[in-house]
Amino acid sequence: MDSTPTKQHVETEFKFRVPANFELPSFPQSLGTWTTEATRNMDAIYWDTTDATLLRWGITMRTRSGGGDDGWHLKIPTRPREQPKGASVRTELHRDPTSATPPIEFLEMLSTVLQGSDVLPIARVRTERNPQALTGPSGQIVELVDDRVTLTRNEVIVDQFREIEIELTSELGLPDALLICEILRNAGAHTSSVSKAASAFGPDAKKQSDVPRLPTPDRTDLPCDLIRWALSRQVRKIFYAELTSRLAGDTHGLTRELIELDALLKALRDWFNQAEQEFLEEDLTWLIRELSIAAELADQHAQARALVNSLSDPLDPDKAAAAVDQYFAGKIEAARSSLQAARRSDRYLYLFSDLINLACVPAVTPRAYEPRNLWENISRNPCDRLTIAVHFGAIFKKKSKRLKKNLHCSQTKTGRVNASEMLRAIALSGKIDPAVIFTLGVSLGAAINAEDAS
Repeated sequence: MDSTPTKQHVETEFKFRVPANFELPSFPQSLGTWTTEATRNMDAIYWDTTDATLLRWGITMRTRSGGGDDGWHLKIPTRPREQPKGASVRTELHRDPTSATPPIEFLEMLSTVLQGSDVLPIARVRTERNPQALTGPSGQIVELVDDRVTLTRNEVIVDQFREIEIELTSELGLPDALLICEILRNAGAHTSSVSKAASAFGPDAKKQSDVPRLPTPDRTDLPCDLIRWALSRQVRKIFYAELTSRLAGDTHGLTRELIELDALLKALRDWFNQAEQEFLEEDLTWLIRELSIAAELADQHAQARALVNSLSDPLDPDKAAAAVDQYFAGKIEAARSSLQAARRSDRYLYLFSDLINLACVPAVTPRAYEPRNLWENISRNPCDRLTIAVHFGAIFKKKSKRLKKNLHCSQTKTGRVNASEMLRAIALSGKIDPAVIFTLGVSLGAAINAEDAS
């Protein structure tokens, strides 16, 4: 595998399509100072499947030269807590141009989306870019680029257009960027969200991803329509959480979304083909456990260290902390290796293929196609009903709100280990200095007292 380091940053930009003769409006001087930079002539090859799988998921993979960042670029949608209206927020990964084909790291990251499909060089995008940088009191905050684009496929010109992009170079620039966007719209610019290469795919570019975003149904619709809508929403969350987990190296979000799906399937158990549901739930349980082990060990490690460090006068805190670190180091590394192997396994890819099928054609029973009230025909279990209230809140608004207010369902993590159990295991794990064992014993006593109190 190529050892070239991958650079990563979050890109927030606003796109506009404008006529070829469009004149840039003037912007208030109060924004700061504009600096016109040298024209860049860029040449990019966009890679995708023949049916635009990546494009339909909002993902871009290309190799580009001439932009000051030559090499491979992978852009993946990112969901910030507060996304500016009209903005495209994506995490961009960059690797130097060391190979003629996509980096293996990129392909592994996209494995659940690609589902074994080959990626090919689909379109060529040549861009004449005229950039301007806006500098405020705190430095450069916004970049405006005026692009004239020529798009070709198989050496045939498919499209030519002009596009303006506003990109934040600092979070401090958001208010100014929003004002610039408003001025551009008032001048006749049209908001755009499509990739420069989209036209090369023809009708496929307008299709939804393999897990479609469905319109919100009405409460009087058939149960099968309501169920498919809820499953599609949750499976989409899982796919994006899977991508995010690879970017951030944190599996908590993916684990949470998988647990939510598992709870939803259990709450709707009476509406599904039991044999198919049990098979899927078995795989979900396997993956949730694989994802949870390393995270749980990391949490336990932090708890154990905190207990040792909290003692007012331990005999040997440094050695005790070292014993805790040594105990967890091998276990955490083994758990991470196991998770990496799981993510590269056929079972992992098959599970995500099954999730696509679940979202598109859920194996519901015949009665789901009959006019029935979904709300009145679900389990009376409080946790099940709370799950339904959460997932169908947009449909059963009043009932969901009332139920969420009155019901409380406690959830416990599978495999959760108390701090006292961890410290006892560390103390008995091998040859440890008696003084260290004593310190761990004092910590153990403190942990037991805390657990009894709670």
